[in-house]
Amino acid sequence: MVRAYVETILGKFGTQILYFYEENSFVINILVLTYGFIMYASWMNIVRMYRFLVIEIAKQIHLDENLDRKSTVKSAMDNVEFPWQAAVNSSNFPLIGRISGLFPKRKTVENIQYYFYEKDLIEKAIAVLKGGNIYKMTPNFKNIVKKEIEEAKQ
Repeated sequence: MVRAYVETILGKFGTQILYFYEENSFVINILVLTYGFIMYASWMNIVRMYRFLVIEIAKQIHLDENLDRKSTVKSAMDNVEFPWQAAVNSSNFPLIGRISGLFPKRKTVENIQYYFYEKDLIEKAIAVLKGGNIYKMTPNFKNIVKKEIEEAKQ
């Protein structure tokens, strides 16, 4: 009874898709689960690299004689070196992707620099030095979304 109602709602083309899915559901579900795992691992990978960079920058600020936790972002920008390659080497998974992104990218220094803003990293590092919880810090992708929208318009 319910199946006949569903087939009526789907129509001829929708019913063909339903039959195709029923015949190949195992393969389709494996592909969907694999994609989901890859995207989740990519999202976690970028968060892990972000936290790694924040901690490394916080170490540099702490060890620098000219800087302390009360330093401004502008003064820290001049004295901090960003360990981009160390962040790439810090994880084993080869892909990164922004959270809510649909396509992952290869883990390279250029892609990490594309996703992370230096000012944001320094602000978070200073917040860590002031006692902020690193496990609650995640990258802010609002600027990346704006950049992607502008690229799509061109």
